Amino acid sequence: MKNKFNNITILLIIVFLGVLFHKNFINEYPSNIHAWAQSDRYALAVGFTKNGLNFFKPETFVLNHQFPNKWEKPANTSITAVDFPMHDYIPAVIMKLLNTNAPWVFRLYVLIYSFIGLFFVFQLAKLLTGDFLKSVFITLFAATSPVFVYYQAGFLPTIPSLSNAFVGIYFYAYYLSTEKNRFFNISILFLTLATLSRTTFAIPLIAILGLEFLRILNQKTHLKPKIIPVVISLFSILAYFFYNNYLTDKYGSIFLNHIMPPSNYRQILDLVVLVKERWLTHYFSLTHYIFIALLIGLLIINAIRKKIKFNKVSIELLILVSVMLLGCVAFALLMLQQFPAHDYYFLDTFFLPVIVFLIILLSATPEWLKPANNYFKLVLIAVFSIPLIINAGIVQVERHETGHWDRVNATINNFKNAEYYLDSLNIPQNAKMLVIDAYAPNIPLTLMNRKGYVVMRTSRENISKALQWDFDYIVTQNVFFLSDVYPEYPEIITQTDRIWDNGKITVSKLRDSKKKRSLEQYLGLDEKTPVKTEILNFDEAISANWENVSITSDFSHSGQSAGVLTKEMDFGITYKTNNLPEIREKNLLLFFQSHFLLNESVGDVELVVSIHENSENTFYKSLNLRNHLARQGEWEKVNLLIYLPKVESEDYEFGLYIWNTGRTELLMDDFGFKIYQ
Repeated sequence: MKNKFNNITILLIIVFLGVLFHKNFINEYPSNIHAWAQSDRYALAVGFTKNGLNFFKPETFVLNHQFPNKWEKPANTSITAVDFPMHDYIPAVIMKLLNTNAPWVFRLYVLIYSFIGLFFVFQLAKLLTGDFLKSVFITLFAATSPVFVYYQAGFLPTIPSLSNAFVGIYFYAYYLSTEKNRFFNISILFLTLATLSRTTFAIPLIAILGLEFLRILNQKTHLKPKIIPVVISLFSILAYFFYNNYLTDKYGSIFLNHIMPPSNYRQILDLVVLVKERWLTHYFSLTHYIFIALLIGLLIINAIRKKIKFNKVSIELLILVSVMLLGCVAFALLMLQQFPAHDYYFLDTFFLPVIVFLIILLSATPEWLKPANNYFKLVLIAVFSIPLIINAGIVQVERHETGHWDRVNATINNFKNAEYYLDSLNIPQNAKMLVIDAYAPNIPLTLMNRKGYVVMRTSRENISKALQWDFDYIVTQNVFFLSDVYPEYPEIITQTDRIWDNGKITVSKLRDSKKKRSLEQYLGLDEKTPVKTEILNFDEAISANWENVSITSDFSHSGQSAGVLTKEMDFGITYKTNNLPEIREKNLLLFFQSHFLLNESVGDVELVVSIHENSENTFYKSLNLRNHLARQGEWEKVNLLIYLPKVESEDYEFGLYIWNTGRTELLMDDFGFKIYQ
């Protein structure tokens, strides 16, 4: 009865924390950190719902794969090689049953799987320590790792595989304590499932097989009962490995499948420092590290006093953890170039042995931490657990923060409801889309619910090649067209026609005529009359709406003078008004044009457009002008499109200004904008 009560209690704690951390994000489309990787996994699940749940033909929405051709070769199918996609397939089955592709289905599946993993962390701790409160604390310790919390309800197979590994380690420990082979078989089953979906979990599987081999040599156990489960495990892993290679050879892949070791010792040091600076406090919080240090310190003191005691199972697991850590170090060296960019690699490797190691240390806790009653332990748990939970919640919110700089969220917002927009245009579901400047390959395609090709790097060569592929429609993001597409490939305005535009994305088709035309003609602005025009040539009188105008007569693009931005200036030329025609009735389009000359300084400089209503910032758009200025010492023309939202209040102020974020030097001429309905 007591054991059942304990199990219910820890499950309630685990579920409570899961709800606390994820209630605001459970139906969020893959976004923020590693949205690329997470949207690829979401696309796999949706792909299964579309291919008749064919497990052996995993596919996303992308028709030109990253590997081995770096997005440069089109294909006729979106089938992709991928590690055993069990944790994409099961959400797909659930989606199919519920008749929805909503992200919450996938997130909830992973979240529930994380609960299973944490429950077996508790069970392992209880098995080794025999102490309920210590087992609760180590479960809280694992459950509040910031990186664990972030991916706990995500789309990657890391969390389900990690959970399977915890289940496997628990049953192996239970097998060591009972010597009953069925628990060894269960252990191998779960570790095999973990390895199939995430190759790094071969490390604990190999470590256990190695330890069992030593135990057989020492006649602590028998070989015969182990043969069948081990053979089945290895056969399953190798069989899917070869099948995955077949998929790679035949179809290609959008998932990384090769090692990326550092090139020299110096790079190892640089990468380790970068990982430390970027992720150390995301792997664990400061409170986590303080607890680890105190626990190790207490164990050292106890060892000096010769009072340290490990039971038989803990000793065996200590050997196991040592081998696992060596395996994780070896893997980290092979993939070290990826660690600075991939925080979840920690969950794939070191997280498991670290938690098991801490449980082993807790099993040998010094006697003076074992008072007659549990009040002292409760106070100690509260002292550590409260800051752990608070910090995990804070970091979770911080990791979901976004802003004008976040191109992932900008892309998601631009393509939001794009499926229904395309449906309204009678664009068929099987139409092939070419997304130029996709940023993350599956995000625009899944949101359009249509397969297609993606141009990931908007170089002249890549755009030119892609325009020769077999597609039906071209899709570009309005906000990035003039900043990332047009400057690289100006011919696009001659080779394509804009067919539809909803203010966020533009759908185009290849053009039969090759007759040249201006950018204004391509955008359809030549047929419209602007509701407001402001052009500053720095030779004529300047209206009161313009501020921070500094002029030089040493250089100009036209006329006698030009505007100047110096290193010492925080803000450059600024325009402010509370009188924009039509902005209270409808959304408007701002078309910005200027000539710029970049001097030797190489810092960033931003063009900012903002709207304040009732002293509150309600719109803010910042575009880095350095992305448009490739040549120093030469005048270059910059064109930018910005969509302005409708203003709700009479008390508003529109602003357009230069923000010298990188302390650069810049000349400007014919600086201005036109606003269209």
